[in-house]
Amino acid sequence: MTSVSFNCVTLLILYYSLVPVSHRFLLKAENQSLPLCFDVTGDVRLKLLHHPTSKLSVHGELDSVTNGGFRRIVIQLNADLYVDVELNKITVREGSRITHHTGQDPITAGSWTIIRRDKEIDVAGGDTHLVILIQGKDAQSFLWPVLRQQSSDSAEGILALNPVYEEVPQIPFTKLRIKDQEIDVTRANAADYSISPPLTLDCWLLSADSALQRRLEAFIV
Repeated sequence: MTSVSFNCVTLLILYYSLVPVSHRFLLKAENQSLPLCFDVTGDVRLKLLHHPTSKLSVHGELDSVTNGGFRRIVIQLNADLYVDVELNKITVREGSRITHHTGQDPITAGSWTIIRRDKEIDVAGGDTHLVILIQGKDAQSFLWPVLRQQSSDSAEGILALNPVYEEVPQIPFTKLRIKDQEIDVTRANAADYSISPPLTLDCWLLSADSALQRRLEAFIV
C-alpha cells in the first residue's frame, strides 16, 4: 500500500470515527397520512415504557452503530426483579439470585412469562404484552421492542406514544400542528422495525423534542 493510499484510509477511519452515531425512530400515527420519524444521536439508554401504578419499566440500550437498533433491553418487573435481554441470552435477576437462559424453554419471572423463539422474544404478564423482535442477520442483528398490548392509558415512554397531528399545507414546505404548535417537517423515510421483515416507509421527519412533545433528555436514563 502506498503512503497516499494509507493516508486516505486513515482519513476515512478518522472521519467515520468522528461522525456521531444516529438512530431513526418511527412513530405510527393512527388515521394520519404518514407516520412521524425522528433521530436520536449516540448510543444512549432510552426509557421505552413505564407504568406508574405497576412500577413496570422498560429501558433500551442503543447500539454504537448507526441505525443498529438496540443491543440490550432491560425490563424491571418489580422492585427487585429484572429481565435482561440480549441477542444471545436472557438473564433474570431476582434479588441476589441470577439465572442465565440461552435456550427456548419458557421462563417464569414472578407472574411474568418470557418465551424465546427464533426471531422474537415474548414477554407477557397481566394485561401487558411486549415483543422484542430480532432484526438483521448474524453480526448485524439487533433487538427492537414492540408493545402489543398495554394495561394502562397512563403508561409513559417512547413505546406508549400515540401521536396526533394535523397537516398545515404551505408552499414550499409543510408544517404539522401538534398540540397547538406548528412544527416544520420534511418528508423522509424510515425502516419500520415493528414488523419482520421490516419495511421502509415514508414519514414526516422532525426533531426528537417535537416528536416526543418534551425534551429528549426526559427519555434518557
